[in-house]
Amino acid sequence: MVIDLFKKLIANRNLLKNLVLRDLKYRYVGSVGGFLWSVIHPLVSFLSYTFVFTVIFPTRLGPESGTNSFAIFFFCGFLPWLLFSDTIMRNCLAISDNAQLITKTIIPAEILPISITISNFVHHLIGLGILLLVLTIFYSVPLSTLWIFLYIAMTLMLAQGIGWIVAGLHVFVRDTIQALQILMFLWFWFTPVLYSLDRLPANIRIFAEFNPMAIIVTGYRNSLLHRAQPDVLEVALVLAASIIVFVIGALLFRHAKPAFPDVL
Repeated sequence: MVIDLFKKLIANRNLLKNLVLRDLKYRYVGSVGGFLWSVIHPLVSFLSYTFVFTVIFPTRLGPESGTNSFAIFFFCGFLPWLLFSDTIMRNCLAISDNAQLITKTIIPAEILPISITISNFVHHLIGLGILLLVLTIFYSVPLSTLWIFLYIAMTLMLAQGIGWIVAGLHVFVRDTIQALQILMFLWFWFTPVLYSLDRLPANIRIFAEFNPMAIIVTGYRNSLLHRAQPDVLEVALVLAASIIVFVIGALLFRHAKPAFPDVL
């Protein structure tokens, strides 16, 4: 099944490329800033959270954080979370917002969510480039940074799998996007973006470690700050879970897509 999916992507690579470019352009069509907004948005989010947790609610970082700058600590965890959450939220609307492409043209429906995921990945690379530039100027970029490619891959697989599920579900149940917004809001606070797992009490940390994004965010941040990686078994389990969710999401989406034209 997965092999068939990749064959389909290769066969429709030009279509996929055009959909990704369309999504990148559509975000800022008619705006003066254009693609510059892809830099401004993560910067504004970064500065907003930094202001809140350094000025209004000062947050002290322990030695386990790997840096004395809350801004750096936060951004290293916020980037993978933003990639994950934004991909899922935008995937949810991928089919319903492109109903004409589904009902009036013959294209593989799976490509629409994937094109959004690739577009988000491009935006993630822009934010990562900003972070690496800051680290290069004020700190350093350790060799351990290469580990982030593993965590990015897990994030994309996990987000795409969930994205396919919610995209298909939203075609039939339009309340899906509302429920998803609440879920992602709660998920954010159970993910160590604003704190490190070491700061949690042991009895709560056990539950937090069942959150795959907790391991991904921690590993991503530690890679950039040259800290110890999460346990190898934990990473292996999250990798396996990401692959399983990816496959399940693809299967459920493929099962549901024949009904899309009738419902849309």
